Amino acid sequence: MKHASHTGWKFLAAAALVSLLGVGVVMGAETSKDTDKKPAATVNGKAITRVQFDRQMNGVRERLLHSGHLLSDVELRDVKTRVLESLIDRELLYQESQKRGVKGDIKAVDNQLAQFKQRFETPEAYDQALKSMNLTENTLREELLKNSAIDQLVQDRFSKGITVSDEETKAFYKDRHELFEKPERVHARHILVSVKPDATPEDKKAARKKIEEIKGRISKGEDFAALAQSQSDCPSKERGGDLGFFARGQMVKPFEEAAFALETGAVSDVVETDFGYHLIQVIEKKPPETVPYEDVQPTISEHLQKQKAQQKVEEFLTQAKKDAKITRTAVDEL
Repeated sequence: MKHASHTGWKFLAAAALVSLLGVGVVMGAETSKDTDKKPAATVNGKAITRVQFDRQMNGVRERLLHSGHLLSDVELRDVKTRVLESLIDRELLYQESQKRGVKGDIKAVDNQLAQFKQRFETPEAYDQALKSMNLTENTLREELLKNSAIDQLVQDRFSKGITVSDEETKAFYKDRHELFEKPERVHARHILVSVKPDATPEDKKAARKKIEEIKGRISKGEDFAALAQSQSDCPSKERGGDLGFFARGQMVKPFEEAAFALETGAVSDVVETDFGYHLIQVIEKKPPETVPYEDVQPTISEHLQKQKAQQKVEEFLTQAKKDAKITRTAVDEL
């Protein structure tokens, strides 16, 4: 049983939209109220509005809050600066795409939008998600088309023709060897008799009795997976309690310690965690291993190609910012 997490609908809607649009591109239409404010920035006369900036900041705040990170005043100022610069970078890249006549792939955008809609149970939920982000479908389509134009610009101007040699991929593999080391892993299944946080001593006693009875049935030869399917309170019961492979640090501590101490095929004694009482059966164990170079060479090559393209993009943006007329509102005023 992996660590539990809870998310609200508003966060999920915001995260889905930010994920779809990409960092620094959640723009949207201006409202009349927003146009009365001083823009967050202007890039060659094109305004980056407060609505655009606030929307991006809200997405960042939601993600940080969800991860349990509260920003200090110093951190908040730094995040605001980086968000504003990302919006400026995005605008510079889009303006460059338009200079070069890059229009974006309309068909691909329509497909992307259709797939996005399918993530919502009802049309009303989709409309509400857009409304919560101060977006319309037309605005969303326009921003996705801008994304597409920028992607095409990056591909045509910065990525095309980039090559990565075998020497470079081998050097990366050698220098970053820790990235390709897999820790010890365990493949296990479990049976959970859950105990609520506010359970009474009597409730805990009843849960303990139930798990002990299940343990006895396993000892007499009943199938662990079948019992998990019929007796476990964990959603993994649909898979016979199978949790797949996991490494240290992915499970709550008592569960992890018991699982890694077991021999293959063995069943644990009763293990108590904050979720309740567990029985664990180890299906397979894998020792630490290093992924062979041949298996990861294509991934390394792709990573280095993207890294080189990103360096070209950053060089372009450095020069573009020198050439462009850019005004920025002080982040303390945003």
